[in-house]
Amino acid sequence: MKKLSPNKFAVLGLAAACASVLVWSRQAPAPQASSQAPVAGDSSRALAAAPPSAAASLRPVAYAAPTPRNPAQAKLGGGQLLEAVQSFAASPAARSAGAGAGGPASGSAARSAATAAAQIAALERAGIPGRWREGEKVKVSVGLALSFDELQNPSLLERASHALRDTLLAQGVQAAAINGSPALEALVPLDKLEWVAGLSEVATVGLKAIAEPVAYTEGANASALDTLRAFGNSAVVAQALRRELRGDGLTIAIMDQFGDNNGQVAALQAGDNWPAAARLTKIASPAGAFGYTGESHGNAVTEIVYDIAPNASFRAYDVSGSDAAWVSGVQNAANLNAQNVPQGEPRAQVITASLGFNYPFSPGDGSTSNSEFKGLYDAIAAAAANGAIVLNAAGNHGQHYWDGDSTAGAGANVYQNFGAANLNPDGTARPSNVMVLLPTAGVLGQPAAQAQCTPVGLSEPSASTWSLFAAMGWNDWQSATNATDADYRLELVRWRDAVTQRVFDWSTWTWINPTPAGWVQVASSDAAQNGGAGQRPIELVNYKPPQADSTALCNNAFAGAPNIRGGIFGVRILRKTAGAANFLRIMGSKAIDPEFRSNERSLLPPSDSASAITVAAINAATSALEAYSSRGPVLAAGGARPAGQAAGNAKPDLASFAVVSTESSAGFNGTSAAAPHAAALALLGLQHQRQLTDATVPAALPANATAAQKAQRETELRQRRVDLADLTYDSLVRVAATGGNDLGAAGFDSSFGNGRLKFHAQSAACLLASTYDARYRALLPVQAQGRKSYDTLAQENSVACAAAAAAAVAR
Repeated sequence: MKKLSPNKFAVLGLAAACASVLVWSRQAPAPQASSQAPVAGDSSRALAAAPPSAAASLRPVAYAAPTPRNPAQAKLGGGQLLEAVQSFAASPAARSAGAGAGGPASGSAARSAATAAAQIAALERAGIPGRWREGEKVKVSVGLALSFDELQNPSLLERASHALRDTLLAQGVQAAAINGSPALEALVPLDKLEWVAGLSEVATVGLKAIAEPVAYTEGANASALDTLRAFGNSAVVAQALRRELRGDGLTIAIMDQFGDNNGQVAALQAGDNWPAAARLTKIASPAGAFGYTGESHGNAVTEIVYDIAPNASFRAYDVSGSDAAWVSGVQNAANLNAQNVPQGEPRAQVITASLGFNYPFSPGDGSTSNSEFKGLYDAIAAAAANGAIVLNAAGNHGQHYWDGDSTAGAGANVYQNFGAANLNPDGTARPSNVMVLLPTAGVLGQPAAQAQCTPVGLSEPSASTWSLFAAMGWNDWQSATNATDADYRLELVRWRDAVTQRVFDWSTWTWINPTPAGWVQVASSDAAQNGGAGQRPIELVNYKPPQADSTALCNNAFAGAPNIRGGIFGVRILRKTAGAANFLRIMGSKAIDPEFRSNERSLLPPSDSASAITVAAINAATSALEAYSSRGPVLAAGGARPAGQAAGNAKPDLASFAVVSTESSAGFNGTSAAAPHAAALALLGLQHQRQLTDATVPAALPANATAAQKAQRETELRQRRVDLADLTYDSLVRVAATGGNDLGAAGFDSSFGNGRLKFHAQSAACLLASTYDARYRALLPVQAQGRKSYDTLAQENSVACAAAAAAAVAR
């Protein structure tokens, strides 16, 4: 869980290493003149329409493969680079500059603006895409002329590549060695390309391979995006409205933290990984300019949405470090005022957030009581009531959460019994009232015997990462009939080594007697819970352990950092109120886990809101549930232990894909990645439902309409927006529950929700079954005489949709 500063809410993304895929893209080359006769057996290039600005220099003639005219040209191959070199050499500008031979002098003082323009024109004629060019320069890979045996010698390979690099740099050619590779990457002016190829150290010169982001192929393809997109051209759509579903005419709002303090957004736009300025509205955080934190999380989220819905408009809200910014962002996107009163149609039809609070500081039942998150929950509910589709990541606390019933008994000052049968670090019996806080498995690589060791005495920012964080809540929230008067204390304890001899403490000028090893308290939280106004049933410890908290049992626990000491820590819960019986919850940080964990009921606020679509995370490659993915159900009223899923608020709603790569993040994981996939697919689903129901859009009012008529029309429009949002949700749920998408226990479950959001062969029928459902009949025109009734169409499509589920089970 990535934490924002201050430590208030967390982005739901986890970094994971993912392999990159090199993807070549090639534009259709423009037609060009050629002085070479066609060679027998060569295929001709298909003619392409030249842009008007290039019409004067391009002639629609058959393509003839260029033939090398010397050994240097032979190293360029028989393709576009050679074509460009020969085309430029034949130009008047090259002859006048003496640059035709491609020698080193031709690229220095002799070069002029006319010469550079001629090189650009030659590159254009050869059809080399702009991504491989910078002006008259070409991005190439320069292969070393070394034998296979020589390439196996790392020292020799390094010397050869660096020597060639130095030769190129000396002639003003930008070049860089690629460690461990038998090639250099270089940016070479076209009029120097033949000279480079002619060097004896060079074996080949070719266009450089450029790594592409692959989030599209991992997440969007796993969702079968093309199946959904094609629905926009189906026969059930009016001819005039048919178009592939890409988000046209709709807007999506993204609540996140962004990085743009070093030109990141412009770079993403230049690579077509982010929406262009004409389709993008950026809203800065009150704490600073848009992207001031430099965080890439929101950048990656936006990339995922853009891959799926590239024709949509985007509103990016930087809510870094500000709860208030998140609330006001939802209100602005949904076109609500500060009191959540609608001011008209939402600015964004879909609102998504990959954020969550890693604190049990709300009841957990989808309501808010006097929680500090109340404004956010209310804004989300008001946004949905105005017809916006709101999505939120479920959270990454499936392994960072514990809950349990408080220890029974009439007495006061009773410690919680965790039922532990484990041992103390020294092998003695551990008290049942201590739950150890463990570094997340595998992160620090300690030996099994030292798996409990947490680093201590660290400097920032590591000290914050490994702070001992535990937030506790219980079901005693204030309400009209209840005051918060069940009192608990949360204690942080550490394992203290035994003192075997009497020592003098110079800091207190006293003798310290020998003491046995054991658990000693180092911090606690003990807020007042005595029924007073505004009190809340929450406690929080966030402790940065000093080196003095180390223990000898953790010596040498961190092999990669031998100078770092370690300590062993735990929590205790003291019930101070006599006879109180409560359902207790503890949330840890991403780095520190409670020893005894509860996977279920681990949703992070506000993903338990009934007004939000909550998205769980599954692996894009395997569809397996990610272990960290937070699970339902929401809690019972007031934060009590639930007895199954809540009526009308079963969570999570569905599962989508994580473990993907983006330009902003080499590996993007967590429910942070899953939520934007689902949000973008929901946007396309809404676009399709709007196609199907376009005939019933209320007509515009006349100019002299009365206030009552205007109010009535706005009411009708708002209800239509809500119906379309509900219809879109229902159709997505039908898809998620059919066609092999029911991945967990049969039917709805607390891990996958309704199922995986992947579009299958009968998805169109699933969507139409919802469209024709009686609940949404007001969105449809009166069926023409002689046509099948909507009841019949609903039944037929329901059967077809269900058949996909049956077929998947049979397989």
